[in-house]
Amino acid sequence: MPAAIRFFVLPALIIACTTQAATFKRWTDAQGNVHYGDTVPTGTEAVEVDVDPDHNVHQAPPVPHFTPAKPEKRSARDDAAARRAAKARQERAEKCADYQEKFEHLRSRMRAGYKASQYNKLMEQEESLRRKIKTYCK
Repeated sequence: MPAAIRFFVLPALIIACTTQAATFKRWTDAQGNVHYGDTVPTGTEAVEVDVDPDHNVHQAPPVPHFTPAKPEKRSARDDAAARRAAKARQERAEKCADYQEKFEHLRSRMRAGYKASQYNKLMEQEESLRRKIKTYCK
């Protein structure tokens, strides 16, 4: 943006926009409805209304100072419990992934084909894996 526009034209436009006429007109139409605006329809009597530009300007309330909460001191017992819980979650996630992988392998083996004598064994394995997945993959 050229310097002349930046330093002369933009401030002049800002000042012109903020110092607009603080008056407008009020009139009543034939149906008795009250209207407000800058231009009045011809043949209508209007009253000029003065507007105080500072009337609706309110100072914002002060922003409260934010003080971050102090971290709570944790005991060794709490730390140990947190480590055990994290380890249990990790083991559960690993078991979930393992059972899902075994389930997919079993399903692909079943799609590839199997003997009639293997049907019951494969279905039992599938049901067992479904139960384990339901247990560990919550």
